[in-house]
Amino acid sequence: MSERTQRVGRPRDPGKDHAVLVAARRLLADVGYQQTTIAAIVRRAQVSAPAIYRRWPTREALIEEAVHGPGRYDLPADTGDLRADLATWARAFLVRAASPAARAGVPGLLSDMQADADRSRLLARQAPVRDAFVARLDRAAQTGEVPGPVDASILFEILTGATSIRGLTQGYADAEAFVESLTDALYTLACRGVAAASETKASHS
Repeated sequence: MSERTQRVGRPRDPGKDHAVLVAARRLLADVGYQQTTIAAIVRRAQVSAPAIYRRWPTREALIEEAVHGPGRYDLPADTGDLRADLATWARAFLVRAASPAARAGVPGLLSDMQADADRSRLLARQAPVRDAFVARLDRAAQTGEVPGPVDASILFEILTGATSIRGLTQGYADAEAFVESLTDALYTLACRGVAAASETKASHS
């Protein structure tokens, strides 16, 4: 068996992956985005630079995973209570956005995100979460929790935008009050937005 075949077939060490991501998160919180370099992560995680580049193609891709997770999410369960579920979604998004790593890393990532590949990677990371949120709102319409179909994509944009801005600018300050207010807004839009759309349609018929 050739050396190249052995290298390709070697399984990734999840312990090393974890050490690198933890090191990146701690560096973001301790020294900020610009100083969270591959060299600094190598020293903090006690791994080699080639080991990092075998796992992540760029520094930005590594920091993105450290901030946002590996793309596998523990999504909120459908409890049958839409308002309670919206609160769970809002709280989960705020917790992620308000973490020290996110507050240090997200502005830098957005500033450095110039290539189409970077934007495509971020959209692909969000897709399963968006799909799950849309499916929850679709079920709400089907089961009568809301009076009709909901433009769940718009609600998802409101959820992500509001929690991101709040978390990045204010962290966890007054978190529960914010979650309650955002939940009220999302729930009202889910319920009343349908009625408003129906009234608009009727007025043009």
